[in-house]
Amino acid sequence: MRSFFTFVVVLAYTIACNFSALAADQEPAAANRPSKESSPGIRDKTNENVSREFLALADVPEFRGVIDDPDGYANLLKEKRSDAPVVTKVKAGEPFAFQKREHDDWCHVKLESGAGGWMHYGRVKLYFTKQDLPGKPEEGDEVAEQARARGINYYEVTQAAARGDQKALKTFLSFRGDGAAAEEHVGVSSVVIHLIGDEAFAKFLDEQSLDFGEQLTVAWESGIVWPFDTKEYFRQHFPKSAKFLFGDYDALIRDYTGAIKRNPKDSHAYRKRGVVEFEKEEWDQAIHDFDRAIELNPKDDYAWYDRGSARAEKGENAVAAKDIQKAIDLNGKVGDYYLDLGSCQLFNRRPREAIAAVLKALELDPDNAIMINTVLATGYLFDNQFEKAKTVYLENKAAGIRDRSFSEVVLDHFKHLEEAGVTHPDMEKIKALLTAEGEAK
Repeated sequence: MRSFFTFVVVLAYTIACNFSALAADQEPAAANRPSKESSPGIRDKTNENVSREFLALADVPEFRGVIDDPDGYANLLKEKRSDAPVVTKVKAGEPFAFQKREHDDWCHVKLESGAGGWMHYGRVKLYFTKQDLPGKPEEGDEVAEQARARGINYYEVTQAAARGDQKALKTFLSFRGDGAAAEEHVGVSSVVIHLIGDEAFAKFLDEQSLDFGEQLTVAWESGIVWPFDTKEYFRQHFPKSAKFLFGDYDALIRDYTGAIKRNPKDSHAYRKRGVVEFEKEEWDQAIHDFDRAIELNPKDDYAWYDRGSARAEKGENAVAAKDIQKAIDLNGKVGDYYLDLGSCQLFNRRPREAIAAVLKALELDPDNAIMINTVLATGYLFDNQFEKAKTVYLENKAAGIRDRSFSEVVLDHFKHLEEAGVTHPDMEKIKALLTAEGEAK
Protein backbone atom coordinates (compact mmCIF):
# COMPACT_ATOMS: atom_id res chain seq x y z
CA MET A 1 0.00 0.00 0.00
CA ARG A 2 1.33 3.46 -0.85
CA SER A 3 1.90 5.58 2.24
CA PHE A 4 1.15 9.30 2.27
CA PHE A 5 2.09 9.88 5.88
CA THR A 6 5.20 10.44 7.92
CA PHE A 7 4.71 10.41 11.65
CA VAL A 8 6.50 13.02 13.70
CA VAL A 9 5.59 11.81 17.21
CA VAL A 10 3.66 8.80 18.48
CA LEU A 11 0.27 9.88 17.14
CA ALA A 12 1.20 13.16 15.46
CA TYR A 13 1.44 12.72 11.74
CA THR A 14 2.02 15.00 8.81
CA ILE A 15 0.40 14.49 5.45
CA ALA A 16 2.83 14.77 2.61
CA CYS A 17 2.01 17.60 0.33
CA ASN A 18 3.42 17.95 -3.14
CA PHE A 19 1.44 20.92 -4.39
CA SER A 20 1.62 19.76 -7.99
CA ALA A 21 -0.46 16.74 -6.91
CA LEU A 22 -3.47 19.02 -6.82
CA ALA A 23 -3.91 18.34 -10.53
CA ALA A 24 -6.69 15.83 -10.89
CA ASP A 25 -4.93 13.72 -13.47
CA GLN A 26 -1.78 13.11 -11.39
CA GLU A 27 -1.11 10.15 -9.16
CA PRO A 28 0.42 10.92 -5.73
CA ALA A 29 4.00 9.81 -5.14
CA ALA A 30 4.43 6.42 -3.57
CA ALA A 31 6.14 7.69 -0.44
CA ASN A 32 5.74 11.46 -0.27
CA ARG A 33 7.23 13.21 2.73
CA PRO A 34 6.94 16.84 3.89
CA SER A 35 8.89 18.93 1.44
CA LYS A 36 11.77 21.10 2.59
CA GLU A 37 11.72 22.74 -0.83
CA SER A 38 8.05 23.54 -1.19
CA SER A 39 8.41 27.25 -2.03
CA PRO A 40 10.88 29.21 -4.19
CA GLY A 41 12.03 31.29 -1.23
CA ILE A 42 13.00 28.17 0.67
CA ARG A 43 15.08 26.81 -2.16
CA ASP A 44 17.00 30.08 -2.47
CA LYS A 45 17.86 31.12 1.06
CA THR A 46 20.15 33.86 -0.21
CA ASN A 47 17.20 35.77 -1.64
CA GLU A 48 17.16 39.05 0.25
CA ASN A 49 13.46 39.57 -0.50
CA VAL A 50 12.46 36.53 1.60
CA SER A 51 11.48 37.37 5.18
CA ARG A 52 13.22 35.71 8.08
CA GLU A 53 9.87 34.34 9.24
CA PHE A 54 9.44 32.62 5.90
CA LEU A 55 12.98 31.24 5.90
CA ALA A 56 12.30 29.78 9.34
CA LEU A 57 9.68 27.53 7.71
CA ALA A 58 12.32 25.67 5.70
CA ASP A 59 12.03 22.56 7.85
CA VAL A 60 8.28 22.82 8.54
CA PRO A 61 6.04 20.20 6.85
CA GLU A 62 3.76 21.38 4.07
CA PHE A 63 0.05 20.56 3.94
CA ARG A 64 -2.84 21.20 1.62
CA GLY A 65 -5.80 23.27 2.71
CA VAL A 66 -8.86 25.28 1.75
CA ILE A 67 -10.50 28.13 3.59
CA ASP A 68 -13.47 27.50 5.85
CA ASP A 69 -15.17 30.84 6.37
CA PRO A 70 -18.87 31.82 6.36
CA ASP A 71 -18.07 34.79 4.08
CA GLY A 72 -16.89 32.45 1.34
CA TYR A 73 -13.42 33.96 1.18
CA ALA A 74 -10.47 34.91 3.35
CA ASN A 75 -7.78 37.53 2.93
CA LEU A 76 -4.21 36.47 2.34
CA LEU A 77 -2.11 38.94 4.34
CA LYS A 78 1.37 40.24 3.77
CA GLU A 79 2.35 39.85 7.43
CA LYS A 80 1.31 37.83 10.49
CA ARG A 81 -1.18 40.35 11.83
CA SER A 82 -4.87 40.91 11.16
CA ASP A 83 -4.42 44.53 10.03
CA ALA A 84 -1.61 43.74 7.58
CA PRO A 85 -1.94 44.70 3.90
CA VAL A 86 -3.98 42.25 1.80
CA VAL A 87 -2.08 40.30 -0.84
CA THR A 88 -5.19 38.79 -2.42
CA LYS A 89 -8.49 37.13 -1.58
CA VAL A 90 -8.69 33.35 -1.38
CA LYS A 91 -12.06 31.95 -2.40
CA ALA A 92 -13.83 28.97 -0.84
CA GLY A 93 -12.89 25.71 -2.52
CA GLU A 94 -9.56 27.03 -3.82
CA PRO A 95 -6.86 24.56 -2.70
CA PHE A 96 -3.52 25.88 -1.53
CA ALA A 97 -0.35 24.70 0.15
CA PHE A 98 0.34 25.87 3.70
CA GLN A 99 2.85 25.52 6.48
CA LYS A 100 2.19 25.95 10.20
CA ARG A 101 4.44 25.71 13.18
CA GLU A 102 2.97 24.04 16.23
CA HIS A 103 1.50 26.57 18.69
CA ASP A 104 1.67 29.33 16.04
CA ASP A 105 -1.60 31.13 15.24
CA TRP A 106 -0.59 31.83 11.64
CA CYS A 107 -0.14 29.68 8.56
CA HIS A 108 2.04 30.59 5.60
CA VAL A 109 -0.10 30.00 2.51
CA LYS A 110 1.14 29.46 -1.04
CA LEU A 111 -1.50 29.64 -3.79
CA GLU A 112 -1.34 27.68 -7.01
CA SER A 113 -0.82 31.01 -8.77
CA GLY A 114 2.42 31.44 -6.85
CA ALA A 115 1.16 34.21 -4.55
CA GLY A 116 2.11 33.75 -0.91
CA GLY A 117 1.19 35.29 2.42
CA TRP A 118 -0.21 34.67 5.87
CA MET A 119 -3.61 33.49 7.11
CA HIS A 120 -4.91 32.84 10.63
CA TYR A 121 -5.07 29.11 11.30
CA GLY A 122 -8.77 29.30 12.21
CA ARG A 123 -9.62 29.98 8.56
CA VAL A 124 -7.73 26.93 7.29
CA LYS A 125 -9.20 23.47 6.85
CA LEU A 126 -7.21 20.45 5.69
CA TYR A 127 -7.89 19.46 2.10
CA PHE A 128 -7.90 15.95 0.63
CA THR A 129 -9.01 14.24 -2.55
CA LYS A 130 -9.64 10.59 -3.29
CA GLN A 131 -6.06 10.44 -4.53
CA ASP A 132 -4.96 10.71 -0.88
CA LEU A 133 -6.58 7.38 -0.01
CA PRO A 134 -4.24 4.38 0.17
CA GLY A 135 -3.77 2.42 -3.02
CA LYS A 136 -4.08 -1.34 -3.28
CA PRO A 137 -1.78 -2.97 -0.72
CA GLU A 138 1.67 -4.22 -1.56
CA GLU A 139 3.28 -7.25 0.05
CA GLY A 140 4.38 -6.56 3.62
CA ASP A 141 2.07 -3.60 4.20
CA GLU A 142 1.46 -3.54 7.98
CA VAL A 143 -2.00 -1.97 7.98
CA ALA A 144 -3.34 -4.33 5.32
CA GLU A 145 -1.83 -7.39 7.00
CA GLN A 146 -3.14 -6.52 10.45
CA ALA A 147 -6.57 -5.81 9.02
CA ARG A 148 -6.52 -9.05 7.02
CA ALA A 149 -5.78 -10.98 10.22
CA ARG A 150 -9.08 -9.62 11.56
CA GLY A 151 -11.02 -10.49 8.43
CA ILE A 152 -10.93 -6.97 6.97
CA ASN A 153 -9.92 -6.02 3.43
CA TYR A 154 -8.43 -2.66 4.34
CA TYR A 155 -8.39 -1.26 0.81
CA GLU A 156 -12.00 -2.15 0.04
CA VAL A 157 -13.31 -1.04 3.43
CA THR A 158 -11.46 2.27 3.20
CA GLN A 159 -12.79 2.98 -0.29
CA ALA A 160 -16.36 2.19 0.78
CA ALA A 161 -16.03 4.25 3.98
CA ALA A 162 -14.85 7.25 1.94
CA ARG A 163 -18.02 6.93 -0.16
CA GLY A 164 -20.08 7.21 3.04
CA ASP A 165 -21.11 3.55 3.31
CA GLN A 166 -22.31 3.32 6.93
CA LYS A 167 -21.42 -0.33 7.51
CA ALA A 168 -17.96 0.09 6.00
CA LEU A 169 -17.40 3.27 7.99
CA LYS A 170 -18.20 1.44 11.23
CA THR A 171 -15.77 -1.35 10.33
CA PHE A 172 -13.09 1.13 9.25
CA LEU A 173 -13.30 3.33 12.35
CA SER A 174 -13.53 0.34 14.70
CA PHE A 175 -10.26 -1.06 13.39
CA ARG A 176 -7.34 -0.68 15.81
CA GLY A 177 -3.89 -1.45 14.49
CA ASP A 178 -0.66 -1.82 16.42
CA GLY A 179 2.49 0.28 16.23
CA ALA A 180 3.16 2.05 12.93
CA ALA A 181 -0.01 0.53 11.44
CA ALA A 182 -2.10 2.26 14.13
CA GLU A 183 -0.41 5.57 13.41
CA GLU A 184 -0.96 5.30 9.67
CA HIS A 185 -4.59 4.34 10.19
CA VAL A 186 -5.14 7.58 12.11
CA GLY A 187 -3.83 9.47 9.08
CA VAL A 188 -6.09 7.57 6.68
CA SER A 189 -9.02 8.23 9.04
CA SER A 190 -8.46 11.96 8.61
CA VAL A 191 -8.68 11.61 4.83
CA VAL A 192 -11.90 9.56 5.04
CA ILE A 193 -13.62 11.93 7.46
CA HIS A 194 -12.76 15.00 5.41
CA LEU A 195 -14.00 13.33 2.23
CA ILE A 196 -17.42 12.44 3.66
CA GLY A 197 -17.83 15.77 5.50
CA ASP A 198 -19.45 16.91 8.73
CA GLU A 199 -23.07 16.21 7.78
CA ALA A 200 -22.49 12.55 6.85
CA PHE A 201 -20.06 11.93 9.70
CA ALA A 202 -22.46 13.38 12.28
CA LYS A 203 -25.29 11.27 10.88
CA PHE A 204 -23.09 8.20 11.27
CA LEU A 205 -22.11 9.11 14.84
CA ASP A 206 -25.75 9.70 15.72
CA GLU A 207 -26.35 5.99 15.14
CA GLN A 208 -23.45 4.93 17.38
CA SER A 209 -23.09 4.94 21.14
CA LEU A 210 -21.56 8.04 22.70
CA ASP A 211 -18.88 5.73 24.03
CA PHE A 212 -17.93 4.92 20.44
CA GLY A 213 -17.23 8.57 19.76
CA GLU A 214 -15.14 8.85 22.91
CA GLN A 215 -13.13 5.80 21.87
CA LEU A 216 -12.37 7.47 18.55
CA THR A 217 -11.02 10.60 20.22
CA VAL A 218 -8.82 8.49 22.50
CA ALA A 219 -7.43 6.59 19.52
CA TRP A 220 -6.85 9.78 17.54
CA GLU A 221 -5.50 11.89 20.39
CA SER A 222 -3.87 14.92 18.77
CA GLY A 223 -2.76 13.23 15.56
CA ILE A 224 -5.77 13.14 13.28
CA VAL A 225 -5.74 16.83 12.32
CA TRP A 226 -2.12 17.67 13.12
CA PRO A 227 -0.81 20.41 13.24
CA PHE A 228 -4.14 21.65 14.61
CA ASP A 229 -5.72 20.97 18.01
CA THR A 230 -8.19 18.10 17.61
CA LYS A 231 -11.05 19.38 19.76
CA GLU A 232 -10.81 22.97 18.55
CA TYR A 233 -10.53 21.88 14.92
CA PHE A 234 -13.59 19.61 15.05
CA ARG A 235 -15.69 22.18 16.88
CA GLN A 236 -14.90 24.73 14.19
CA HIS A 237 -14.88 22.66 11.01
CA PHE A 238 -17.02 19.64 12.04
CA PRO A 239 -19.42 21.23 14.58
CA LYS A 240 -22.20 18.65 14.23
CA SER A 241 -19.80 15.74 14.68
CA ALA A 242 -17.99 17.43 17.57
CA LYS A 243 -21.07 17.17 19.78
CA PHE A 244 -20.84 13.39 19.61
CA LEU A 245 -17.06 13.17 19.75
CA PHE A 246 -16.55 15.40 22.77
CA GLY A 247 -19.59 14.72 24.90
CA ASP A 248 -21.44 18.01 24.47
CA TYR A 249 -24.42 16.52 26.29
CA ASP A 250 -26.42 19.70 26.90
CA ALA A 251 -26.19 20.67 23.24
CA LEU A 252 -27.29 17.19 22.16
CA ILE A 253 -30.24 17.24 24.56
CA ARG A 254 -31.31 20.60 23.11
CA ASP A 255 -31.04 19.17 19.59
CA TYR A 256 -33.13 16.09 20.39
CA THR A 257 -35.68 18.08 22.39
CA GLY A 258 -36.07 20.37 19.40
CA ALA A 259 -36.59 17.37 17.13
CA ILE A 260 -39.27 16.02 19.49
CA LYS A 261 -41.08 19.38 19.50
CA ARG A 262 -41.10 19.37 15.72
CA ASN A 263 -42.29 15.76 15.60
CA PRO A 264 -43.70 14.29 18.86
CA LYS A 265 -43.69 10.83 17.27
CA ASP A 266 -39.95 10.83 16.52
CA SER A 267 -38.94 7.64 18.33
CA HIS A 268 -35.30 8.08 17.34
CA ALA A 269 -35.10 11.49 19.03
CA TYR A 270 -36.62 10.09 22.24
CA ARG A 271 -34.15 7.21 22.28
CA LYS A 272 -31.13 9.38 21.55
CA ARG A 273 -32.12 11.92 24.21
CA GLY A 274 -32.41 8.99 26.59
CA VAL A 275 -28.90 7.87 25.63
CA VAL A 276 -27.50 11.29 26.51
CA GLU A 277 -29.42 11.31 29.81
CA PHE A 278 -27.96 7.86 30.46
CA GLU A 279 -24.46 9.27 29.97
CA LYS A 280 -25.31 12.00 32.46
CA GLU A 281 -26.42 9.24 34.89
CA GLU A 282 -29.98 10.53 34.90
CA TRP A 283 -31.37 7.00 34.91
CA ASP A 284 -35.08 7.75 35.52
CA GLN A 285 -35.25 10.42 32.83
CA ALA A 286 -33.44 8.10 30.43
CA ILE A 287 -35.83 5.22 31.13
CA HIS A 288 -38.80 7.54 30.61
CA ASP A 289 -37.51 8.47 27.15
CA PHE A 290 -36.74 4.84 26.31
CA ASP A 291 -40.30 3.93 27.36
CA ARG A 292 -41.64 6.47 24.89
CA ALA A 293 -39.28 5.30 22.13
CA ILE A 294 -40.44 1.69 22.60
CA GLU A 295 -44.07 2.78 22.63
CA LEU A 296 -43.58 4.56 19.31
CA ASN A 297 -41.42 1.84 17.76
CA PRO A 298 -41.59 -1.52 19.60
CA LYS A 299 -39.32 -3.14 17.01
CA ASP A 300 -36.37 -0.87 17.82
CA ASP A 301 -33.85 -3.27 19.39
CA TYR A 302 -31.60 -0.34 20.39
CA ALA A 303 -34.36 1.13 22.57
CA TRP A 304 -34.93 -2.17 24.39
CA TYR A 305 -31.20 -2.60 24.93
CA ASP A 306 -30.76 0.98 26.12
CA ARG A 307 -33.62 0.68 28.59
CA GLY A 308 -32.15 -2.57 29.87
CA SER A 309 -28.78 -0.89 30.36
CA ALA A 310 -30.35 1.96 32.32
CA ARG A 311 -32.28 -0.47 34.51
CA ALA A 312 -29.08 -2.43 35.16
CA GLU A 313 -27.40 0.78 36.32
CA LYS A 314 -30.23 1.19 38.82
CA GLY A 315 -29.65 -2.35 40.07
CA GLU A 316 -32.86 -3.66 38.50
CA ASN A 317 -31.08 -6.59 36.88
CA ALA A 318 -34.04 -8.95 36.57
CA VAL A 319 -36.08 -6.56 34.40
CA ALA A 320 -32.90 -5.36 32.71
CA ALA A 321 -32.19 -8.91 31.54
CA LYS A 322 -35.69 -9.14 30.08
CA ASP A 323 -35.24 -5.91 28.14
CA ILE A 324 -31.87 -6.98 26.75
CA GLN A 325 -33.26 -10.40 25.85
CA LYS A 326 -36.01 -8.64 23.90
CA ALA A 327 -33.31 -6.68 22.03
CA ILE A 328 -31.63 -9.98 21.19
CA ASP A 329 -34.93 -11.45 20.00
CA LEU A 330 -35.23 -8.51 17.60
CA ASN A 331 -31.57 -8.55 16.54
CA GLY A 332 -29.43 -11.49 17.59
CA LYS A 333 -26.24 -10.38 15.85
CA VAL A 334 -24.92 -7.76 18.29
CA GLY A 335 -22.16 -8.95 20.59
CA ASP A 336 -22.68 -6.17 23.15
CA TYR A 337 -26.25 -7.34 23.77
CA TYR A 338 -25.04 -10.78 24.82
CA LEU A 339 -22.16 -9.36 26.88
CA ASP A 340 -24.46 -7.11 28.91
CA LEU A 341 -27.03 -9.88 29.25
CA GLY A 342 -24.28 -12.08 30.68
CA SER A 343 -23.32 -9.38 33.17
CA CYS A 344 -26.95 -8.99 34.27
CA GLN A 345 -27.25 -12.75 34.77
CA LEU A 346 -24.27 -12.72 37.12
CA PHE A 347 -26.10 -10.19 39.28
CA ASN A 348 -29.20 -12.37 38.97
CA ARG A 349 -27.16 -15.33 40.35
CA ARG A 350 -27.58 -17.27 37.11
CA PRO A 351 -23.98 -18.05 36.13
CA ARG A 352 -24.78 -20.71 33.54
CA GLU A 353 -27.02 -18.32 31.65
CA ALA A 354 -24.24 -15.74 31.93
CA ILE A 355 -21.69 -18.16 30.47
CA ALA A 356 -23.97 -19.06 27.56
CA ALA A 357 -24.60 -15.40 26.77
CA VAL A 358 -20.96 -14.30 26.78
CA LEU A 359 -19.81 -17.30 24.76
CA LYS A 360 -22.23 -16.08 22.09
CA ALA A 361 -20.79 -12.57 22.49
CA LEU A 362 -17.32 -14.01 21.94
CA GLU A 363 -18.49 -15.71 18.76
CA LEU A 364 -20.02 -12.51 17.38
CA ASP A 365 -17.36 -10.05 18.54
CA PRO A 366 -13.94 -11.74 18.89
CA ASP A 367 -12.17 -8.36 18.78
CA ASN A 368 -13.75 -7.59 22.16
CA ALA A 369 -12.52 -10.85 23.68
CA ILE A 370 -10.64 -9.31 26.61
CA MET A 371 -13.68 -7.48 27.97
CA ILE A 372 -15.91 -10.49 27.32
CA ASN A 373 -13.49 -12.69 29.24
CA THR A 374 -13.90 -10.57 32.36
CA VAL A 375 -17.52 -11.77 32.52
CA LEU A 376 -16.84 -15.27 31.19
CA ALA A 377 -14.21 -16.01 33.84
CA THR A 378 -16.49 -14.76 36.61
CA GLY A 379 -19.30 -16.88 35.23
CA TYR A 380 -17.07 -19.97 35.49
CA LEU A 381 -16.08 -18.95 39.01
CA PHE A 382 -19.67 -18.60 40.18
CA ASP A 383 -20.56 -21.90 38.50
CA ASN A 384 -17.94 -23.63 40.66
CA GLN A 385 -15.57 -24.23 37.73
CA PHE A 386 -12.57 -22.74 39.52
CA GLU A 387 -9.79 -24.19 37.36
CA LYS A 388 -11.52 -23.07 34.18
CA ALA A 389 -12.05 -19.62 35.65
CA LYS A 390 -8.43 -19.46 36.82
CA THR A 391 -7.18 -20.31 33.34
CA VAL A 392 -9.17 -17.47 31.74
CA TYR A 393 -8.05 -15.01 34.42
CA LEU A 394 -4.39 -15.95 33.97
CA GLU A 395 -4.52 -15.86 30.16
CA ASN A 396 -5.83 -12.29 30.25
CA LYS A 397 -4.19 -10.92 33.40
CA ALA A 398 -1.57 -8.86 31.56
CA ALA A 399 -4.01 -7.52 28.95
CA GLY A 400 -5.31 -3.99 28.78
CA ILE A 401 -8.81 -2.69 28.15
CA ARG A 402 -8.63 0.87 26.85
CA ASP A 403 -6.91 2.79 29.67
CA ARG A 404 -7.32 0.07 32.31
CA SER A 405 -5.89 -3.37 32.93
CA PHE A 406 -7.87 -6.60 32.75
CA SER A 407 -7.28 -7.11 36.46
CA GLU A 408 -8.61 -3.66 37.34
CA VAL A 409 -11.80 -4.28 35.38
CA VAL A 410 -12.35 -7.67 37.07
CA LEU A 411 -11.72 -6.32 40.56
CA ASP A 412 -14.08 -3.42 39.93
CA HIS A 413 -16.71 -5.91 38.71
CA PHE A 414 -16.19 -7.95 41.88
CA LYS A 415 -16.75 -4.82 43.97
CA HIS A 416 -20.11 -4.12 42.33
CA LEU A 417 -21.19 -7.74 42.67
CA GLU A 418 -20.31 -7.77 46.36
CA GLU A 419 -22.14 -4.49 46.94
CA ALA A 420 -25.20 -6.19 45.43
CA GLY A 421 -24.75 -9.14 47.78
CA VAL A 422 -23.51 -11.51 45.06
CA THR A 423 -20.40 -13.35 46.26
CA HIS A 424 -18.53 -16.65 46.00
CA PRO A 425 -16.07 -18.26 48.46
CA ASP A 426 -13.32 -18.39 45.81
CA MET A 427 -13.44 -14.69 44.97
CA GLU A 428 -10.63 -14.01 47.47
CA LYS A 429 -8.42 -16.51 45.67
CA ILE A 430 -8.98 -14.72 42.39
CA LYS A 431 -8.28 -11.35 43.99
CA ALA A 432 -4.95 -12.77 45.19
CA LEU A 433 -4.28 -14.17 41.74
CA LEU A 434 -4.86 -10.82 40.07
CA THR A 435 -2.95 -8.68 42.55
CA ALA A 436 0.10 -10.90 43.20
CA GLU A 437 3.00 -11.91 40.99
CA GLY A 438 2.43 -15.62 41.51
CA GLU A 439 -0.60 -17.80 40.83
CA ALA A 440 -3.30 -18.52 43.38
CA LYS A 441 -3.08 -21.88 45.05
